[in-house]
Amino acid sequence: LAVKTGTGPAPRQAILVTGIIDSDATPGANDAGSTVAAVLEIARIIDEYPLVCDVYYVLINRGTNDTVVDLGSRAFVSWLVADGVETVTALSFERFLFENVNYLYGTRFSLRTYAGSSVYQRTTWMPDIMVMLSSAYGSGRAMLTTDYSVAKRSLAYEMWQVGRSAVHVSQGYWSDPYVGTPNDIWSNSRYSYDKAREVVACAVSTVVYIGSLGTGETATFYGNAALAPQESTSALFMLTFNGFVNVTIQWDTNTTVNGSLSTETAEQLLYSRASGNRLIIMKYLSKSFDGVRLNVENVGTDSTTLVFSVTFLNDCDGDTLSDPFEISINTNPLSADSDRDGLSDSLELGTGTDPTSSDSDHDGASDSDEYTWGSSPLLNDTDSDGLLDGTEVAFGTNPIKRDTDADGLEDWPEIYSYGTNPSSADTDSDGLEDGFEVSAGLNPLSPDSDSDGLSDLFEILNLLNPLSKDTDGDGMSDAYEVEFCLDPRNPDTDFDGIPDGIDWDPREHWLSTVAPAALITVVLLLAVFSLLKYRVYERR
Repeated sequence: LAVKTGTGPAPRQAILVTGIIDSDATPGANDAGSTVAAVLEIARIIDEYPLVCDVYYVLINRGTNDTVVDLGSRAFVSWLVADGVETVTALSFERFLFENVNYLYGTRFSLRTYAGSSVYQRTTWMPDIMVMLSSAYGSGRAMLTTDYSVAKRSLAYEMWQVGRSAVHVSQGYWSDPYVGTPNDIWSNSRYSYDKAREVVACAVSTVVYIGSLGTGETATFYGNAALAPQESTSALFMLTFNGFVNVTIQWDTNTTVNGSLSTETAEQLLYSRASGNRLIIMKYLSKSFDGVRLNVENVGTDSTTLVFSVTFLNDCDGDTLSDPFEISINTNPLSADSDRDGLSDSLELGTGTDPTSSDSDHDGASDSDEYTWGSSPLLNDTDSDGLLDGTEVAFGTNPIKRDTDADGLEDWPEIYSYGTNPSSADTDSDGLEDGFEVSAGLNPLSPDSDSDGLSDLFEILNLLNPLSKDTDGDGMSDAYEVEFCLDPRNPDTDFDGIPDGIDWDPREHWLSTVAPAALITVVLLLAVFSLLKYRVYERR
C-alpha cells in the first residue's frame, strides 16, 4: 500500500487503484504483471496533479490456494471498514492485455461496476466517464459490462459486498488461451500495449477529474475544430447535478453554425440553436443524470474554425448538493455524509442540523440517533426534564418523555434525588410504584420501608402503617403480631383491658382464665368448710 495524500482537510476520502502481485501460474505477465504495471504507471502520472482526496495504490496477494475468494482483497476491505477509511470508488485491475479480433469483445476492455445502489455517482458515473474518454480520445475499446461472474475473485467484488463503489477493469474476452500457461509472457504477440495505454489513460483521466472536482470547481470542457460546410464535431460529458448546462460556441467566419444538446446516443434532442453571428450561447436546465452530447455543425457555405466551452455543476457524492455549494458551507463534496453521523448532508440541511457536526446540539447524542429516536437534534434536552438527550440514552431513559417509566416521578429526580431506576416503575419490586412510595413517604429502594419484616404492599393492603414497626403501639412489632395471629392494629387483641405487650395471654380474655380457677378455689373452700363443720357436729 502506498498513499498519495490529498490536499483536502482530514479525514479525506480515498480513491483506490489496485493490482495483483501473485499469479495462479507463472510467468503471469497478463494475469498479474499487467495490473502491477498499470498501478505503477497511474501512480507515476497522477503524482503530478494535486487532488483533494487521497489515492491508495494497492498491490494485493489474493491467495493462489483459493480459486473462489480473493482472500487478500477481503482482508484489505475489512481493514478499510474497521479503520473507518471512506472511499470514493476503486479501480480494480485484472488481466487486460489479450486482444484478438476473432474473439467476442476480443479487442475491448470491460468495466463492471457496483449495482447495489440507485445513486448514479456510486454506480455507472465513473465507468461512463471512462467509456466517454475511450470513445473521444482513444479507440473506443471501453465498454460497460453486466456479467459479474468473472469479478467474484477481485477487490471490486469485495467492495461491492460491503456496499462500496468499485469498478472492475479487465479484458473484454476474459478466458484467453494464454493465462495460466508458459505463454503468458510480455512478448506474446496477442498482447496489446495500445490497449494497455488506453486502459491506463482512461483510468488516470477519470481519477484526476474526480479528484479535482472535489475542490468545488465548476466542470469546464473545451474543444475546437476546423469545419468545412456540412461538417460537424461533438463532445460527450456526464451530468451529476440537475442544474444549468452553459455552452458557448465561437467561430471566425460569417457561416451559419448550429449547436445542439442531445442525449448520449442522440436519440432525443434536448436543446438547439443556430446563428450566423459567430456566437452561440446556450443555457439548458438538465433534469436527469446521464451523458449529454454537444453537437456543433457548420450548416453554412463557408469553412470555419471554431472553439467551444461547456460548463456545468457537479455533485460528486450524490447528495443532491452541488460541489461549489458544499465548499461554500464547508461540507465535503466527495462525501454524502461529511460529518459521518449517518445522515446525508442534504437531509441535514433540510432538517436544520449542522452537516459538519455529528452532534448539532452538543447533547452527547449523534444527529442520526436523535433522528431515529424522534428526539430533536437541535434541542439538547428535547423533553425539558433537565437531562441532556445523550445523558438519557446513557441511562436508558426516553429523551422525549419526562417520565420514562410513567411511575409519577420524572427522570431527573429519579436519577439524582431518589436514586431510583427511571426505566422501572417499581425499583424495589414491592408492587408499589416509585411515585406512590415517594408521595407516601415510603422508601422506593426498599420493599420494607420500616424494616419490620412485612412488605410495604402487605402493610398497606392490611391497613397497617408501613412506616412504623408497631402500628398499634402495643410494644409488639407488626410482624410478630401477624405471625402469632394477633391484631397488629389493636393494642388489646382480646379486649380484656390488658395491652398485648404485657398480657400473659393476649389472645384470651382474663375472665376466661380467672373464672375456672376461682370456681375450683370456691369449691375447695366449701369442701374444707363442710369437712370442718362435720367434725364439729360429730364431737358434740
